[in-house]
Amino acid sequence: MEIAMNIKHAMRCTTAISLALALSTAFAAGDAATSEPMTGKDKATAIGATSGAVAGAVVGGPIGAVVGAGIGGYVGHQGTDANGHVSTSPASDSTVRKAQTALNDKGYDAGKVDGRWGPSTESAIRRFQAKNGIAESGTLDSSTLNALGVNG
Repeated sequence: MEIAMNIKHAMRCTTAISLALALSTAFAAGDAATSEPMTGKDKATAIGATSGAVAGAVVGGPIGAVVGAGIGGYVGHQGTDANGHVSTSPASDSTVRKAQTALNDKGYDAGKVDGRWGPSTESAIRRFQAKNGIAESGTLDSSTLNALGVNG
């Protein structure tokens, strides 16, 4: 009897994990007709959805898989920048991109305009803040955005 229950539980977990992987794969594929490569953010969303689905399946069966996929996909999408890297800036990708453009236009080398928060962007912001009498936080606070002419 106990072996039959363990087999039944294993089958439910296997079914839930299969469902989770199918859902996350379908999401990752998106509209296959466009055949455009996935962006870093798309990949992070798909990875979040897959890992959330598998974890949810193990804990809660098929319903856990669906809930885990939804939550994992959301976290994977919201917690990364345009390139799929974990974001360390509270500013959005587009705000960082606008700030990088403005800094480069004003002669502060923020590096490549990619919307990614990194040491070059932070260093350029600190130099801009020092030169313009703004507290050197190295962040895109409202004073810095206003001085750059960037709408967050």
